[in-house]
Amino acid sequence: MKHYYWHWDESRGDEYDNWGTSDWYYEVADDKSYNRVIQIYQSGDALFYSREHIEDKYGFLPEGSFGSCEYGEKPISAEAFNKLVKETSFTNVSNVT
Repeated sequence: MKHYYWHWDESRGDEYDNWGTSDWYYEVADDKSYNRVIQIYQSGDALFYSREHIEDKYGFLPEGSFGSCEYGEKPISAEAFNKLVKETSFTNVSNVT
């Protein structure tokens, strides 16, 4: 698995637009599919998606292949990603592992 970070400098443009900009964290499998994704918004709201929790009223796990840092994503360590999973209180799920 590889892990990446990206800051999205725009708001959502939907009913949750007031959440503000967001930081995205990706866990990408060897086949470049998305395994887990964390979105942390300026408001403090945070979303988590995985192969076990693909979609809800807030959004969904990205489909397709990770695009090799086409938006300026930066690599991060697995430890940093897993620390976020453990320490973040998510708006859309509880008891994330």
